[in-house]
Amino acid sequence: IAPDMIDLLKTALSSYLLIPLVACIGLFYTLRCGFPQLRQIGGGFRVLFKKGTEDTLSSFAAVAAVLGGNLGTGNIAGIAVALSTGGPGALLWMWIMAFLGMVLKYVGCSLAIQYRKRNAHGKHVGGPMYYIQDALNAPFLAKLYALLLLLSALTVGNLVQVNSLALPLQAASIPGEIIGTIISILVALVIFGGLRRFSVIVSKVVPFMALLYVVGCLIILISYRSELPHALSLIWHYAFTPMSALGGAAGWTLMKVIATGFDRGLFATDAGAGLAPIIHASVGKKPTQSLDAFAKEQSIIAMVSPLIVMVICTLTGLVLITTGVWNQGITSTNACVAAFCKGFNHPWAGHLVTITLVLFAYTTILTWSFCADKAVGFVFGRRFINIFRVIFIAFIPLGSFMQTHIVWSLADIVFNIMVIINVGALAFLYKKI
Repeated sequence: IAPDMIDLLKTALSSYLLIPLVACIGLFYTLRCGFPQLRQIGGGFRVLFKKGTEDTLSSFAAVAAVLGGNLGTGNIAGIAVALSTGGPGALLWMWIMAFLGMVLKYVGCSLAIQYRKRNAHGKHVGGPMYYIQDALNAPFLAKLYALLLLLSALTVGNLVQVNSLALPLQAASIPGEIIGTIISILVALVIFGGLRRFSVIVSKVVPFMALLYVVGCLIILISYRSELPHALSLIWHYAFTPMSALGGAAGWTLMKVIATGFDRGLFATDAGAGLAPIIHASVGKKPTQSLDAFAKEQSIIAMVSPLIVMVICTLTGLVLITTGVWNQGITSTNACVAAFCKGFNHPWAGHLVTITLVLFAYTTILTWSFCADKAVGFVFGRRFINIFRVIFIAFIPLGSFMQTHIVWSLADIVFNIMVIINVGALAFLYKKI
């Protein structure tokens, strides 16, 4: 397929279907549930550290896993892409998307807990494919969603991550095949090690990598604090005003700014995609806790991850704007590397981005693999899970060789269709919430 056709399809999906659907359904549930993003988010942090039962995910591990999937290249390379294609104003629309996306995770996790089941090994499984099949009574749509999840795992959760990671490493003269092989081995060691190994890895790595990156961003922003008012002014002004050509960037229409912000907001938070419901459905419930109370608890906890993600996305955007790198024609991850080098005034500072990106990409790949396992089990049965894992691992090296623009566009298309199916199902299941 020609790149122009891919771009046209992606733009049509985002502008005419995905954005109106997510905005309307997100606003509907925000009003219907009484703004839980504001009223109940504090409760999510309070119950976050409750322990899970034996052989299940804890609430903290579930949030870490969701963040492991969210805190991928979308928070680094994705923000650079947003600024270069939509301008500074795209950041504000990302926040609006994240706010609406929080309530979609809230209601999605509620349904996932209500309709989750036990597999042949006695482990809980759930997510959009289960509530679409059982609550919406649409088995074909449930299988289509699961198949799209598998495609998204191979593109969004695999090729995009490795492609963005390969850019700065190849610039450091590290061959793409070496990058892909090492990541493949590290991923295989975890995904063939079962739920417990996955839980331990994401619980340990995610908080560390997030803290490392946040501290780096804050140091730069303190150094460039005099530029912060101007940066915030640019974000606010160009969120509502068409922008003419500036530096290395092209001109943007207001619709392009909004579409870019929503796209990157969806991509960074996985809002409406259904990953959080799949992961939270695996959390263990205490025997004394009612199912309704447990569903409510997990719904509230699910809103924590998009809030944390958007804080990190905002820090990335502010670093790119305050250092002046965002409109210099540098693409994807390389823009963030350049911003850190300039912010710390040292060429080695870019390695902080590279190290963080390695960890971000690694945990994102693991989380998407975990969710893909559930989709394979739903459509084909558990005996095919290991077969898909081998395919998933074999795809990893390919990302280092593909063109960045093509990789992101293909990932967006598959991901957007998956979101449309899930959010559409949430719209029809409002009586079940």
